Amino acid sequence: MEALKGSYIPYQSMPVHKVKLLYHLCLENIILNADFWLQVKKVQEKDRNTSGPFDDLPASIEQDLLDAYERLDSGPGRKNMWLERQDRWRLFVTQRVNRLSVTDRTEKCSLAHIAATCKNVKYLEVKNVHDVIPYLKALAPCLSTVVSLNFETMAHVNSAVLKYIRSHCPNLRVLGLRSCFLNDKAVGHLKHINSLTELDLRDTEVTAAGVCRVLKHNPQLCSLQHPDVVRALYKMHATTAKTWLVRAVAVSYRLHDVELELSRKDGPEMLAVVAEVCPAVERVRVEFDVRASPQSLAPLARLQRLAELDIQCVGDDRQSEPMTLFRGSIVPILEARGQCLLTMSLEGVADVDMRLIEVYCPRLVSLGLYYNSYIQDSFHIPKDISSVKPFPALRRLLFGSNSGNNDFPSAYLEWLLANKDLEELCLSGSPLFTNELFSGAFANSCAFPHLRRLELDYCNISQEVITDFLCHCGRKSLKELSICGPFVHEQATPALCYIICKRLDVQLEAYFYSFVKMKKRMVRYKQDLNFINSKACLRSFEDCDVHKTSEPI
Repeated sequence: MEALKGSYIPYQSMPVHKVKLLYHLCLENIILNADFWLQVKKVQEKDRNTSGPFDDLPASIEQDLLDAYERLDSGPGRKNMWLERQDRWRLFVTQRVNRLSVTDRTEKCSLAHIAATCKNVKYLEVKNVHDVIPYLKALAPCLSTVVSLNFETMAHVNSAVLKYIRSHCPNLRVLGLRSCFLNDKAVGHLKHINSLTELDLRDTEVTAAGVCRVLKHNPQLCSLQHPDVVRALYKMHATTAKTWLVRAVAVSYRLHDVELELSRKDGPEMLAVVAEVCPAVERVRVEFDVRASPQSLAPLARLQRLAELDIQCVGDDRQSEPMTLFRGSIVPILEARGQCLLTMSLEGVADVDMRLIEVYCPRLVSLGLYYNSYIQDSFHIPKDISSVKPFPALRRLLFGSNSGNNDFPSAYLEWLLANKDLEELCLSGSPLFTNELFSGAFANSCAFPHLRRLELDYCNISQEVITDFLCHCGRKSLKELSICGPFVHEQATPALCYIICKRLDVQLEAYFYSFVKMKKRMVRYKQDLNFINSKACLRSFEDCDVHKTSEPI
């Protein structure tokens, strides 16, 4: 226990990654000896000692212990095994933890323990429950400190639930209701939660009329996530073409982000209303029908605080109009706000000019380029690529080239990958990707010294390239490795074995995409793979000599 406090560890002379590894090993050691700590707890209770075995630890370590316990027993194939032995789980639910998650399988005695013990719960998540009210009533003593309340996976949230939240959560700032059974009538009871600043209503039965009601009674909202927010604003402040400007000036919302689906029936006037009544907007994400007017997004150039722009084009790209979305709407936005843009993502956009993006957006921290088409002469590559960076501040790169065209040169991609300051890299299936390119980018031990996340989406690369990458970057800064696509089993299994054998502090995510029809649309979602118990992984792990491959701490 004292080791966790750092009092007896000469950590100043240890590499950072080994200090972190030692810390996690200490957490795991405590968790694996949970039965011993249960006996300690019982002895304390016999002596009428109300304190627990972990009460002398800093609050952050108490929270790390709980998170680590749930993570170790909630991996793929384990199905939240911590719920099978909730007496052990309750051991780590101490008075100073501030983040908790309860499910439909959480026992009544566990809920009573939370209510009696936890005095500082700020982030509460309720998952997979059918009736929300009994859980909220059981946790009522903790709700006064909750600032973020999230309901997940088809919870039934009605008027009674929102009334109870309104009465018992005086400090609530964030309310997540995604994928809940919720309608327009119920959201009317949100009007008295004046502290609320963020609200998620995605994938619910709430319509544009319900969103209008929410905005009318909650102008203080900084984030309202629903696909009809823009249409609701337009409906409220543009009833006629002659009056919307007069009505808009008198109203100002605090929304910081806007998300919308722009169809061919929508014109520039819709976003013009948003730019007028929401001057604080910083983030905009648009799903754009290519049959819509290329000038539809131009009003976004009026947003004085615009810092993040995400545009995804959908539909048939064969247009009769000579002007493209890039020249008609995106270039005016870049000319007006490019110096302030920190994040930009373009997907399916035709005739992208990379030279203009470099000139107008020198401060980009995150750049996403997915399956666009590009102007041939828009790529300027200097002779000395080692001394010049295309985007000096870039820390996050997401790339997938147009699979049907050769208009994105591999030399330019190599130049982008030569940025050693990258912290997150996402590569999605592209004919430009080869084993040679990956080997050149990853094999150098000096490459990506700060990289924390690598995502490989439909990338046909060998397992040797992945293990070489883990060898060079796994002990430096890498925390997350995500693999998706038809080659996921061949790539994820050896990666998992390497992580286990080397005891790397790297979280591996392996999944494939499935589709479900929702509101007359096909929605893509991640489906996790249960590959940890696969025969191939077990055989590979048995072949590994853990004692030989593991480095000493």
